[in-house]
Amino acid sequence: MLEAELKAAVEGRTLEQLEEVARAMGFCPRSVLKETDLYFNGVTRDFAATDEALRLRSCERLEPVGETVTCLTYKGPKTDPRSNSRTEYETAVEDGETAQHLLEALGFHPVCRVEKVRRELALGDVTLCLDRVAGLGEFLELEILCKEEEREAAVERLLGILDRLGVPRTALLRRSYLGMLQEKRRGENGV
Repeated sequence: MLEAELKAAVEGRTLEQLEEVARAMGFCPRSVLKETDLYFNGVTRDFAATDEALRLRSCERLEPVGETVTCLTYKGPKTDPRSNSRTEYETAVEDGETAQHLLEALGFHPVCRVEKVRRELALGDVTLCLDRVAGLGEFLELEILCKEEEREAAVERLLGILDRLGVPRTALLRRSYLGMLQEKRRGENGV
């Protein structure tokens, strides 16, 4: 399955203000999550160079209060120049610590941890994520799961929703939180 996705920096207003606009459009709150993502690099290739990602995510449900689940996710390279759409495979794992040890034993090595609080809202098959990312700031993501042949129409739909939210297209980003954090750290270290 393909995840058609747009990501934008939130500037000039708060996530709470964006949520008000989204609710007025018909988006319904789904959950508030605390996500901790541990990214790994490949054994035989550099995922940063191939635009891929391998992630182990611990996801704690804050609202409504619930359990913590861990998922292992592979994301393929972006499929078009306008969005962050990519093939994605994800599966739950029973024990995150064991999964991390398994990946490391196979030669994958952790490269970065990304922590965020995510407020999810939904309108039909569209998910709106309002993210506060530690060390980076506030962002929104719009997502639809679709087939490859539906990607272009899905991206157009998401762009229309972005416009209705009042978020300028100039705020769109194609970089991942991982890439942005790594770039920030390189800048701080003078690399």
